[in-house]
Amino acid sequence: MRVLFISNGYGEDYVAVNIIKELRKIDSSIEIEALPIVGEGFLYTKNQIPLLGPHKKLPSGGFITNLRILYKDLKEGLLNLHWKQWEEIKRWSKKDGYIVAVGDIVPLLLAKLSSKKFFFVSIQKSVYYTLEDDKKINIQKLSKNKAKEIAIRTYLLEYFLMRSENLLKVFPRDFLSHLILEKARINSEYLGNPMMDSLEPENKIKIDNFYNYIKILVLPGSKIPEAYYNFHLLTDGILHLLKSRSDENFLFLTAISPNIPIKELEYILFSKNFIKDVETEDYILFKNNNHVLILTHAFSDCIHHAQIGLCMAGTATEQFVGLGKPAIAIFGKGPQFTKKFALLQKRLLGDSLFIAKNPEEIPKIFSLIYNNNELLEKISLNGRKRMGEKGASRRIAEKIYQITKV
Repeated sequence: MRVLFISNGYGEDYVAVNIIKELRKIDSSIEIEALPIVGEGFLYTKNQIPLLGPHKKLPSGGFITNLRILYKDLKEGLLNLHWKQWEEIKRWSKKDGYIVAVGDIVPLLLAKLSSKKFFFVSIQKSVYYTLEDDKKINIQKLSKNKAKEIAIRTYLLEYFLMRSENLLKVFPRDFLSHLILEKARINSEYLGNPMMDSLEPENKIKIDNFYNYIKILVLPGSKIPEAYYNFHLLTDGILHLLKSRSDENFLFLTAISPNIPIKELEYILFSKNFIKDVETEDYILFKNNNHVLILTHAFSDCIHHAQIGLCMAGTATEQFVGLGKPAIAIFGKGPQFTKKFALLQKRLLGDSLFIAKNPEEIPKIFSLIYNNNELLEKISLNGRKRMGEKGASRRIAEKIYQITKV
């Protein structure tokens, strides 16, 4: 059996790789290839998954939020790249096989145009984005037409592509989206959210000496140069927090994407009176009086150790919230993490995400959350509801195998 995974972004590649790993465990004879629409497919090559067709890192990183960014991508050969990728898909489709589209409309459209039977792992869209108040939705009383209206508003053109007779199954990212799609007569099944898989701690960061410290996650995002600006904002927020709570000790766990040069972040910390204290293979430790800040690539360690997050990221913030923890976001200037993006993320994550208009608001929001057990319990339940439990990659792989082996 041949299977082609098509994905369009780092988070989508992450999900695809997790499902592929599980498929290989079920049947190692499956011939699997991957086509990353955006980026160079680092996660695929790291996991020995063969790549199909051309792939290239573009200025937008997959986040085309305005005409200026689109122009930059076009200048770097966006149209030519996509045309060559489509040619590769047509070549691949001449033989028997199935396609798994992961992400949004781009891989979904390519899967539809291929004329092959396909699956769609929908991880970008959710009805939480479009519903004013999800608590007012009564699924049992919801009419088919109303469900269809919500589905079209949420998924736009994706809704019509999901009606394809070649679609074998849609796997939505949350249960409420599944219920709406199912009511709208889309072939949907909810098996959990694969973004919550492979997040087990690596134990690269030892924090035994910081048991009495308040542990804060810091996520500046993964896009350059945006991540540098975000880190400036986040460290400004950190300094305001330290000033407001001088009797506490803080440990800031800063999870850095592998593509970001740590040296650039060091310069920002030096400018704000942080002093480098320890450097190991896995992390760099800085001090500011009694407080500690760690720069590391050990993302899973950071999200498990941290109690509260200061986050200006997409998928990474969602994964942290999915562990049942609260996050605070600051409006950025983009191209990814803009005011609009933050407000949409607030809709998606609900009570688990708090919005600070500027770094000065961080201490006030922190005080609202910290040690507020009633609120933290509500946040924990909400985060797990919005993001689902781990294990979805295995269940999706099993379902794909079950359907294709019939």
